Amino acid sequence: MGKTKSSFDYLFGETSLFVWKRRLDGGEVPSLPQIADIIEKNSDEVLPAWFIEHLCKRLRNPDKPKRGRPPSTKAYTTHIFAAYLYQLLLAEFQKERKSASPADRNRAKREPPPSERAARIVQGNFYKEMDWKAVLNLISSQKVPRIFMND
Repeated sequence: MGKTKSSFDYLFGETSLFVWKRRLDGGEVPSLPQIADIIEKNSDEVLPAWFIEHLCKRLRNPDKPKRGRPPSTKAYTTHIFAAYLYQLLLAEFQKERKSASPADRNRAKREPPPSERAARIVQGNFYKEMDWKAVLNLISSQKVPRIFMND
């Protein structure tokens, strides 16, 4: 029974040279701790030339950590919330403009259109570094999910 398990590990285990030959051919690269485990488990065997070649490459060119700040999901969440707020404000301002009395309509003509008003409020709250036209373009672009758009 023990012999079956060891031959199974030998052919299909995580430290199997056969498995890693297939994985390397497929483009998967073992981490340095995995390489150490492979060497430990196969210390009684002569390591194949392909493994020694891979090991030498890894020792000469170790993994380098990715540089810079990792991408944040906050920006995506901000875009979604800003688009939702814009749609709410736009609907409110449009309803306000339609229900205005004739005297208020003259005053409303001097005010910016509802889309600009909504974009300016969203810009002031979320995108201070952009102008309101850029915010309007961002919200109406494909960068924001179409869930909240009233198209």
